[in-house]
Amino acid sequence: MTPPRSAPAPALAVVGATGAVGSVVLQILSQRADVWGDIRLIASGRSAGRMLTVRGEESEVLALTEDAFDGIGPGDVVLFLTPAEVSARWAPVVVTRGAVAVDQSAAFREDAEVPLVVPCVNAQAVRMRPRGIVASPDCVTAAMIAALGALHAEYALADPDRVLVPGRERGRTGRFRGAAPPAVAGRRHLPGGAHRGRAPRRG
Repeated sequence: MTPPRSAPAPALAVVGATGAVGSVVLQILSQRADVWGDIRLIASGRSAGRMLTVRGEESEVLALTEDAFDGIGPGDVVLFLTPAEVSARWAPVVVTRGAVAVDQSAAFREDAEVPLVVPCVNAQAVRMRPRGIVASPDCVTAAMIAALGALHAEYALADPDRVLVPGRERGRTGRFRGAAPPAVAGRRHLPGGAHRGRAPRRG
């Protein structure tokens, strides 16, 4: 009896591959070479044609155009490491092709139909993505929520929905769905029990 064929690994497109965060992502992808099938590197027209190494092989950077997403479709993922205006323009484009857009900018963090996810806290929330987009918090908030989420899971914090965060960073988003991690001070309730909030400003 012929064993069933395994499904092909999903493709991954990295938009913003030539930036500082993109270089770190490429290193991680090289360490986990068996997770993805085709890996496509995309950046602005200024970076098009550059050669970057991923999984030990040279790959040419494509210019960010609709043609760059040819062949990307259902089951594939497009990671946006781009400014908010770029993500807002192109994430819906890849969703129309059936792919999932994962965005690290602030473009969709306040959208109630886009789950805001920290994998070690509320990874299951990625399954509920009405717009086909998954957002991530900024790096400071992600680190804080990961730590506070672990503390809440272990010790059941008395008021997990409110945390005062002194600091100089502005507009930090603390909305999460699918778990009970702390949200930053100033949050307001959203339909379905999700939270949306911002850290207090400090001049």
